Amino acid sequence: MRRTVPLALLSGLMIALAATLASGSSRTAAVAEGGCSNHSLSGAYGFIIHGQAFGTTGQEAAEFADAGRIVFDGLGNLHGTDTESLNGLINKGLIFTGTYSAQTDCTGTATIQGGLTANLRFTLIEGGQEADAIDTDPGVVAAGQISKIQLEQCSNETLKGAYAFAESGSAYGPGGEVGDVAAYGRIVFDGRGNDTETSQASFNGFQNADTQTGTYSTNPDCTGSAVSTHHPSGTVDTVDFVMVEGGTEAKFIVTSPGAVFAGTVDKQPLDAD
Repeated sequence: MRRTVPLALLSGLMIALAATLASGSSRTAAVAEGGCSNHSLSGAYGFIIHGQAFGTTGQEAAEFADAGRIVFDGLGNLHGTDTESLNGLINKGLIFTGTYSAQTDCTGTATIQGGLTANLRFTLIEGGQEADAIDTDPGVVAAGQISKIQLEQCSNETLKGAYAFAESGSAYGPGGEVGDVAAYGRIVFDGRGNDTETSQASFNGFQNADTQTGTYSTNPDCTGSAVSTHHPSGTVDTVDFVMVEGGTEAKFIVTSPGAVFAGTVDKQPLDAD
């Protein structure tokens, strides 16, 4: 499928995030004492991005969110897959490749190679376990974060216990943007593919609290998907996610048509399960 300029830039963003990837826990001391290099970026990571693309007249052309999985080879090359929402139009299973260069001061640059070229800058943080990135292409206002997966393989059992989440973004209809949304809540995963949730959401400043029940499926590569039904409205949400930080966190994007939302899920203390 041919990608539009905003989509290509989106991928670039994600790549940038990718490029920002840091070293594993075994290399924390090396990053702190000896600086960073391309070897500091090696292995599988997850990322999320949220931003806007602007036209030559300065008017917003698109809002987007992006989440996925990136693999760095430690030599300056990367590849991955992602799910993105462009003005609420969902595109799944997108594939990208790219290159990156990490400097000794732990800053760096990355370029995504596809239908168009996107350029990014990043900084490694937390001893190389995460990175913050920004897209430097003209007309793009977007930033994101990537985190190391730290797991060789995942399953539904990886996602188990009580997690807190937060997300923000916009909702789109046939005529364009209809509102801005922010939400937070608590989800309990049973480790067998079922979950329950309580949440509080704000839509254009109007508050709403409800409960949800749902199912989820985690793949061996630590990506996954979930379906959640709101009560009592019966509204259904769908989500794609990637587990990071040894299963204590997940980056996610809402894949329901019209949604441009991305966020994180973080595990609560054991005594909160």
